[in-house]
Amino acid sequence: MHQIITRKFYMTLASIALAFMILFATAPAHAGSKQLDNIRAAIKAKGGKWVADVTSVSELTLEEKKVRAGLDMEEELSASNNTLDPLTNDLTTVAPATLDWRNEGGINYVSPVKNQGSCGSCWAFATTAALESQVMIFQKGVLIDLSEQILVSCSGAGSCAGGSSATASNFIRDVGLPLESCFGYVGTDNSCDNACVNWPTSTYGIVGWHRASSTTTTVNDIKNSLYLYGPVVATMYVYNDFYSYRTGVYSYTTGAYVGAHAIMVVGYDDINQCFLVKNSWGTGWGEAGYFKIAYSEVTGTSRFGYSTMVYEGHEEPVIIDPVLPDAEITSPAQGSTLSGITAIGVSTPTGSSISKVDLFIDGALFSSDSVTPFSFSWDTNKINNGAHTLKAVAYDLSSGNSGESYPVSVNVANPDPDTTPPTAAILSPAEGSTLSKLVKIKVSATDNLGLSRIEVYYNDSKLIGSSSITGTSVATVISWNTSKVAKGPATLSAIAYDAAGNQAPSKSLNVTLK
Repeated sequence: MHQIITRKFYMTLASIALAFMILFATAPAHAGSKQLDNIRAAIKAKGGKWVADVTSVSELTLEEKKVRAGLDMEEELSASNNTLDPLTNDLTTVAPATLDWRNEGGINYVSPVKNQGSCGSCWAFATTAALESQVMIFQKGVLIDLSEQILVSCSGAGSCAGGSSATASNFIRDVGLPLESCFGYVGTDNSCDNACVNWPTSTYGIVGWHRASSTTTTVNDIKNSLYLYGPVVATMYVYNDFYSYRTGVYSYTTGAYVGAHAIMVVGYDDINQCFLVKNSWGTGWGEAGYFKIAYSEVTGTSRFGYSTMVYEGHEEPVIIDPVLPDAEITSPAQGSTLSGITAIGVSTPTGSSISKVDLFIDGALFSSDSVTPFSFSWDTNKINNGAHTLKAVAYDLSSGNSGESYPVSVNVANPDPDTTPPTAAILSPAEGSTLSKLVKIKVSATDNLGLSRIEVYYNDSKLIGSSSITGTSVATVISWNTSKVAKGPATLSAIAYDAAGNQAPSKSLNVTLK
């Protein structure tokens, strides 16, 4: 690929080394930039309205790119377990000119962009994202994170070698998906045995699904579905130029066909004549993981939306036992946003002989209480921000039976932990001072959030005194009787502590004790 032209002249060893460093440092960039230059030239020649650039997937090999487009189109189009007939009414006269479910009425109904990695699981990510949006619409924007790995490992809809979003939609309707914490995504086929125990007893699902059209999907079919139901699952053909998309309104420009791909459409824009789409290639591609695609690609080379699946509403987690539970989580409320230390209350039937209540968080036992009223204290700082599920199990002393509460979904939103240390300084005495008898040492401290105390030392390790302090900027005085210490040269220093436990020393001060 690269040629080295040999000339007859003498070179120093340093010159030879430098020549090889330049050659091998610049060669790969040249190969990538040539492909990028060709795409950019084609965009300009065809009057395209998008920008090509180096992205997190543009430099992959062809085989690696094919993995990112893992939709089985034949299986996709043959799956027909729809619930309702496709939409036939044209709502474009009443639908707004723009729609974006990431900001509908000031509320976001779309979960964050994820990354399928080197696994042909786009079909699982697109359908899981659509279910997450249905749940978030039902819960008025409360974030939820559901398990794509369940679809890859347990559904039979596909694997890392590819799959069908239509078959996955049937599974979501009939069985549902648990939280991501039940079976975290690993980017391999994995075994369903590695999912959390009894995961089918607490899943989120859909009422049903249907295709946006029974014939050829049109722009209006997709728009109407978005307007009436929320984000939809769509398919498209992916070509090599798509991997270099950075921003703008994509339309096919150049390059060979790579594969079929599943994505989720989150909105549309009549002004710019495009759909707004969430991909599953991480935030290092496109517009932080999203892309815009021209309406013309519905009938164009990309065949965008050739198969478009519409979800018909969300079903709450299924409880296998239809009988009213023996316990009820009374606080926090369904859909609450929590931070800090939260009290969890559990009520049991009046007159029952409940001996113990266990509290489960995301399917794992958190704590037990054997004293009524049953309550728990949960420090949410010790768990990741995001969606979590609470469930209580009550045990009856007389019968030995147990019963579960209905799950309660909450969103934990704690501020980022304070890792910024405070600052400390000795204001007086001055550097080089001679000290005797009773000395007043004036010190100051600052912190971004809140201070807790300050300590003053001499000769690095001998404590003179300390003072409890509050606020973000404090000056205080600590008295020191120097008559009780050895005379001669000494150093003074201070250490400030903040409320989060961070600490920082002051600059040492040289003094003479007399």
